[in-house]
Amino acid sequence: MAISTTRSRLFSLFDKIRYRRFISRSNQSSALQKTEEQDNDLHYPPIKPKYPPGEWGGMDRDIAWTWHEEGETWKSMASVEERLSFLATKESKYGSKLWKYNSIQANTGLSDYQQDKTKTVLINDAPDVVKNIDIDIENEFKDIRNILQDKLLEEQEFLVQHLGKMYDPKKPEALNTKLIQSLVFDLVTVLSTEYEHLFNLQFDPEVEISAYWDRYGVPPMKPWRNYEKAKTDYSIPTWPLPKKYFQNYSKYQSESKLSCQLRTSNPLPEFLPRDDIKCTSEPYPECRLWPNVLGTPNAWVKPKCDPGYLPQDPYQFVNLSFIPRNISYCQYLEKNLGEEIASESLKYFGMNTAFISTVAQAYNQGFSTFVDITYPFTTQTIMTDGRLFSIYSYQLNTLHLWKGDDANPLRNICFLQDSLPLYDVIENGQLKGFNDDTFKALMRCFVLKPVDRGCELRPTIPQDSPDRMQREIPKYVEEVIIEKEVTYDES
Repeated sequence: MAISTTRSRLFSLFDKIRYRRFISRSNQSSALQKTEEQDNDLHYPPIKPKYPPGEWGGMDRDIAWTWHEEGETWKSMASVEERLSFLATKESKYGSKLWKYNSIQANTGLSDYQQDKTKTVLINDAPDVVKNIDIDIENEFKDIRNILQDKLLEEQEFLVQHLGKMYDPKKPEALNTKLIQSLVFDLVTVLSTEYEHLFNLQFDPEVEISAYWDRYGVPPMKPWRNYEKAKTDYSIPTWPLPKKYFQNYSKYQSESKLSCQLRTSNPLPEFLPRDDIKCTSEPYPECRLWPNVLGTPNAWVKPKCDPGYLPQDPYQFVNLSFIPRNISYCQYLEKNLGEEIASESLKYFGMNTAFISTVAQAYNQGFSTFVDITYPFTTQTIMTDGRLFSIYSYQLNTLHLWKGDDANPLRNICFLQDSLPLYDVIENGQLKGFNDDTFKALMRCFVLKPVDRGCELRPTIPQDSPDRMQREIPKYVEEVIIEKEVTYDES
């Protein structure tokens, strides 16, 4: 009897253990099913790619994402003025430590340096779109040629007397600028009767322009290790420095002054397709020397880009600009360094001015060093003293100059027709040796028509931005409102 009782107790214990195991297994299976159902309902965030969209070459991924995020910040701002303010104070409230790139260089042998810093391929020819313009000097342009000759004789005889004490022989650009403005005004007035784009344009005399850009090849300048000042001024970076100070690019700021410029509402046609071999793989000289060695000073400056007009202006594209050839600084170079050095500085002065103009125009359209241009910017710049004409046809293909050629192979293009003589000499009130080929080249620059590019010219600026609203021109003469008509007695 005792044995059966013991067995029954053992059997009941085993039954309890089996039941518990069964319950635990069933609970585990139901929990596993619930977990699988929950996993099916979960949505994990997307995995961040190694690099942002675009080409980045061998750039550090953190630096690439920093550039991308700054570009998104730039595009989120509504107005160009707000964006330029962000650019001016992005590094610190004092601006940025950058190189002050001179538009006219004083040292010798800087042709490679200037082409490298602007990433420009120089072509000694005119673009096909300009060369294909037919100028009939025997019929259509015969009267204009006579008007130009008479104007040159008139300016030669009377302009210096008219200026009187205003003319300073030590500053010949003043006389040169007056001559240019007079010639351009008369030519535009005559040609506008036949060419509509010259009738609907804006004429700006004596314009100051400026541009900012980042360029690959030279590492940025590092700030001083001023620990005491960094404790109170948080705009000064402390050591160890962040990664941005170890990139292979530097900041540049440059200015220039135009005698005058002509602006239109549409841009000029592109001189070359952006996928042309000259725009993607044409070799250009490289100069990786420290800019201080080449006479380029550095300073804390607030970066700025100013094309000489407001973002709300309806005429946003510079069709044609002029700069003086007689510059007092070039006389100094010719006297101290020789005529060859002075002529080389003049040659690249025109190229630099055209580059500054196109960069400033691109910033006014909403692009920047963070957001690259979506279409090429083209302009024409003429440097003259009334007799010699140097014609620059510049095409800006990219603002991402801080990328290496492996990530951004695009080059900027400058077509140059250098030192074309319009005439030989003026003697005894007569203009001798008038050059018809130079006259044709000059007329082609004026009659080249702007075109509709067929794309959005301001893709990064919101539709409700104040920059897309045309400014109302105030009425300087108020309309007289007659409240009560007065009748007079005729008797």
